[in-house]
Amino acid sequence: MNHTWPDGNEEIFLATTALEDFWDTTKPIVFLGEWCLLYERRLLWETLDCRLLSSPYDSADTAENAYQYVNNIYEQMLPLLEAALNSIHGKNHSSRYWRILLGPWLQLYLSATYDRFIHIKQALDQYPNCTTFGLSAESFIVPTDTLDFACSLSEDSYNLQLCTRILTELGKKFPRKASQIPRNPLYEKLLGNSWKRRALSYAAKIYASRSATFLSTILLRNSYFSKQVELRLAAKNIGRILPSWGQAIQYAPIESDGAKRSELKKIEIGKDQFEQCLSAMLHVDLPQCFVENFQSVERDARDSYPNRVGAICSANAWYYDEAFKQWAAASADEGCLLLGTQHGGNYGALNKMPSENHETAIVDYYYSWGWVRSGCRAKVVPMPATKLLGRNEIGADNSKAGILWVATSAHRYVIQYPFLPMHFAKYLAWQIRFVHALSQCVMTEIRFRPHYENYGWGTVERMKDCGLGIQIESWGVPFQASLESCRLYVCDHLSTTFTEALAANKPTILFWNPQTNELRPEAQPYYDLLRKNGILFDTPESAGEAVNQVYDDVETWWNAPERQNAVETFCERFARNSPDAIELWSAEFKRIAAMPELKVNRIG
Repeated sequence: MNHTWPDGNEEIFLATTALEDFWDTTKPIVFLGEWCLLYERRLLWETLDCRLLSSPYDSADTAENAYQYVNNIYEQMLPLLEAALNSIHGKNHSSRYWRILLGPWLQLYLSATYDRFIHIKQALDQYPNCTTFGLSAESFIVPTDTLDFACSLSEDSYNLQLCTRILTELGKKFPRKASQIPRNPLYEKLLGNSWKRRALSYAAKIYASRSATFLSTILLRNSYFSKQVELRLAAKNIGRILPSWGQAIQYAPIESDGAKRSELKKIEIGKDQFEQCLSAMLHVDLPQCFVENFQSVERDARDSYPNRVGAICSANAWYYDEAFKQWAAASADEGCLLLGTQHGGNYGALNKMPSENHETAIVDYYYSWGWVRSGCRAKVVPMPATKLLGRNEIGADNSKAGILWVATSAHRYVIQYPFLPMHFAKYLAWQIRFVHALSQCVMTEIRFRPHYENYGWGTVERMKDCGLGIQIESWGVPFQASLESCRLYVCDHLSTTFTEALAANKPTILFWNPQTNELRPEAQPYYDLLRKNGILFDTPESAGEAVNQVYDDVETWWNAPERQNAVETFCERFARNSPDAIELWSAEFKRIAAMPELKVNRIG
């Protein structure tokens, strides 16, 4: 970037997006956020007379305050939306019902809008006379459902829509230009396969109505058990376990209902500037599945699932499966038990975990991979991890070759607090530091496996630009097959794959920034145990040096009794598995099905 900067009399252009058609390169440019600066386009923006707006999160207190502020507004808005939507649809659903339906969308929406709001406010404070281009109103879209909204949040045009609307509500008028907001290809694929989901669900309903007449039934939906395990559980519990497979039904856009949405305009969220901005934006931004398509989703829920079951169990259908959410929420209102299961390796460990908070707030029983938690609605029950059932131990083997290095990705925009893109920018720098810490002979053994979703960060391009010739592994290679074939596994982030590796007793080196992966106090000793035994490192250089030292003889290093004890202790808490895991789960489901309160909820 050109760091020469005009005096206060020259007009500044505020670029709010990575879409270059919405830049005015004839003026000095201030980029609203790092999301504007695509790595693949750096040869352009590095030559411009421009600067990047300083981050509003430079202070740790600012990020913490934003997280707490958004959580407070979330709890403030849920009852307001509950009252409005019950009135619009002529319903009397409970607060829990609406938390199940709206919670995943509202968590994302508040984080995204507040982040864009504080960026824009800071830009206007620093450059009050700036100009910009907004998105024309005829280009605006209303998301169809939660998944459509989540996909749109990773897309530049929709974020430009949010910025344009915030600027408008702040009283700013700027020239506008049209741009089509594309649908995410994944969403289009799911939309095209909705008929398959309906057929599979209808078949499940017919089966349930015939087989569960005399016994309480637990329906499994996206449980993270494999299909083979679900079938084995069903065979051990005839009439009690009902798997539900297939993709979620997605909904095509329909015309907005002005009368229903005008009712949403009456919601007054609060008095501060952001709350007033939200009040003005909400009636347009609420996805159609909660307004125009509510009855369609309700119909699909009736057509796709049994009338009554004793319990409903899922790992992650609570987020994007609208028909399932409606059915589960309505069933809970009628006394059905909701069971949640963990679906990520960072659950129970990270100090701030919005998804864990949501899931433990809506279900009755929550099955962790070994950890416990109090102070939430759900009773947390440690159980063998659903994702790990049926997995075999791999162990250390010097006859194998190669180092599998698994990376992650993140959105360029804030999608949900407390996860900030500025942390991911530092993460990318750590990757390069790790590469430079490796010896030349070890470097040739590396297989770098980037996340399948790039989000515009140019992760692979950055790695290639190192000039070190690292092999890039495609997601076309199954992770489990790659893990089994390598000699050493390396993970640079706190997520799921490293728990899978440790549970398989695979020789593993971990490293990540402890400052941006804040652990809860009760988890800290278990991660410290990995540190003490040379498995987890706090800098990329120390991790690289460890790889250099252990690669030639991973068997001796990994099989040291103290290190094996550390892995076993950690896995018992965060990646629990057991040779009799299916029997343990079968016994737990029998216990749930035998609860007296479920007798009134049998399918009739």
